[in-house]
Amino acid sequence: MEMKRLRKFLIITFVVTGLAWGSLAIFTKLSLISFTHPIGTILHIIGGFGPTIASLFVLEERLAFKSAVKFVFQYKRKTIVYFWTLVAMAIAVIGISSMEFNSALPFYLIPIVFLQAVFIYGGEEELGWRGIMQPILEKKLPFPIATVITGTVWGIWHIPLWFVEGSSQQNMAFPFFLVLSVLLSFFLAALYKRTKCVFACNVFHGLINTLLSMFVIKLNLILVCGLIVMLVYSIYLWYSEDKKVVA
Repeated sequence: MEMKRLRKFLIITFVVTGLAWGSLAIFTKLSLISFTHPIGTILHIIGGFGPTIASLFVLEERLAFKSAVKFVFQYKRKTIVYFWTLVAMAIAVIGISSMEFNSALPFYLIPIVFLQAVFIYGGEEELGWRGIMQPILEKKLPFPIATVITGTVWGIWHIPLWFVEGSSQQNMAFPFFLVLSVLLSFFLAALYKRTKCVFACNVFHGLINTLLSMFVIKLNLILVCGLIVMLVYSIYLWYSEDKKVVA
């Protein structure tokens, strides 16, 4: 039953996203519209909501406003410390490794970029990836394997954007993006495991996207070491809770 839910989730996710982003890629390649054209923006947003839409069709409870709200905003009490710890680590790692703000993004627009990243451009995906796919896989597979699979599928899901003229993905090598997706999956999976809150993942995902826009990302020793520290901390969070539960 669980794997059937997962298959349904993935099919709906890739169909919705493939149709939207595939169309956007064709339209921009043929110069029929630009990436920033209103139609382009709408297609970009619809594609990004593929996992969100799919998650609502595979909820364990009957789809209704109350069950959807519960799915997104439920949380485990006294777990906010894990969220803030990961937030602080992410800001420190990305900020210190870069030490250079993106001059193309004015400071007064950062709050708007953050809210967009949480609710429209990234954060909304978490209903599917961490709310549905990761928990299902964890019932069948060890945490690291489930997380690598989720992160890899999540990264591959973005591929159509590399064919969209004007998308930010075209400025980033896909292998680097895929590695970043897998690493971020560990952070988000651990956060969800501890908080049981999809919205916490929405916000953290949005924060990461905002930081990637705020700073000029530089692949250096500080960034690599910082991400490794966050990876180790995430694995610790997941397994340390398991020990407490068993005890």
